Amino acid sequence: MTLDHDTGALSVDRLGPANLTETFGFLDTDPVLNVYLIALTLRDGLTLPRDEMWAARREGEIVGLMHLGGQTGAVLPSGDDPRAMERLSRQALERMAFLPSRFHVIGPRGPVQVFHDQFAQAGIASRVHRRQIYMSLERNALAPFAPLPELRPAGRPDYRIVFESGAALRAEELEEDPRASDPIAYARRVEEECRDGYTFLWIDDRGLCFRASMSARTGDAVQISGVYTPPERRNRGIARRALSELCDRLLEKSTTACLFVNDFNAPAIAVYRRIGFREHAAWASAFYDLR
Repeated sequence: MTLDHDTGALSVDRLGPANLTETFGFLDTDPVLNVYLIALTLRDGLTLPRDEMWAARREGEIVGLMHLGGQTGAVLPSGDDPRAMERLSRQALERMAFLPSRFHVIGPRGPVQVFHDQFAQAGIASRVHRRQIYMSLERNALAPFAPLPELRPAGRPDYRIVFESGAALRAEELEEDPRASDPIAYARRVEEECRDGYTFLWIDDRGLCFRASMSARTGDAVQISGVYTPPERRNRGIARRALSELCDRLLEKSTTACLFVNDFNAPAIAVYRRIGFREHAAWASAFYDLR
């Protein structure tokens, strides 16, 4: 444990299996906003050597958390205490060698901004920094829609269409082509998508209509990511119908669906609101490439 006397009796320590109860206690204060961290913790039990969970404490009580993904490059802060976030961001800087050269900070906007500013002061500039909106949909708030039995999980035969559409999505959202910037890791992720059945496709005789993925799931919430309709198929109600169908299925096992969207993407926000999503929190993402 390390003490930081400049921040008023804040301490920082790495968590392990013995800390599961208090970790869940902190995350369960907002199980929708924290669904990804909760799902990670449920899956791995704070035991993976290539993942680290750090807690900032004040008088022994957790006031902030930070996940460091040594393999994925995910830096995921949680908490609304600015001083705790400053301390955790400095801890992330101390552990920078643990992270891959390409990493990202994703979470509530306040914590992400603290990390972004601390990294910038240390000379680490983000490649892309996005302000986003975290939206949620309660089970009973889903607007009526026409069922879509054609929506299905991707399988191994869908590798090429998942590969190409995922690259197009990332190019549009993050202004990079993963086929060029990180081809090996990207190909591996696509293989996992087609293997695990967490990506859903709607394909007709003209090709891809829609794709979206399930990135985390608990009984309280299910997080949806990678929502994409090819440009030539937009403005025809495809995304609304397909995402409604996906939410209807996922809400059979979770009480809330959630996703985040760039705050400047007015068409997507309008679609989500028509489906029944409402703003849950301010969100942000920052992407880094130290190469």
